[in-house]
Amino acid sequence: MVAQLVVTAALTGLIWIVQLVHYPGFRYVDHTQFSSFQQHHMRSISYIVVPLMLVEVVLSCWLQIDYWNRDEMYIITTANVLLVVIWVATFFVSTPIHSKLLTQGYNEILINKLVDTNWIRTVLWSARTLILIIVGLKV
Repeated sequence: MVAQLVVTAALTGLIWIVQLVHYPGFRYVDHTQFSSFQQHHMRSISYIVVPLMLVEVVLSCWLQIDYWNRDEMYIITTANVLLVVIWVATFFVSTPIHSKLLTQGYNEILINKLVDTNWIRTVLWSARTLILIIVGLKV
């Protein structure tokens, strides 16, 4: 439980930085350098996010099994459903927008869409963290 909370909290902190600082900062990148910037962003952020997300999903599966017959099973299941939605939003919303920005270059409409749709992941990761804190306090 502690490891799950640490990883999820780290991703939550990261997504808040991305949501409030990094993605809005895309608007200030020189338009002629935007594709290079986007390529750098996608490669660099992956070194941080991919391992954390993989560890998070493995720990989530383990917790689901570990808590299967406990009272907290339903709240762990809720947290894991949120994780599924986060993954869906990541791979079917955010990643395609990033890919379009990479190929098309600077596009304010796409940047705004990225910022707006990223609230899904920001809110859900925050909710997961709160849920895990609550479960952790009960144990």
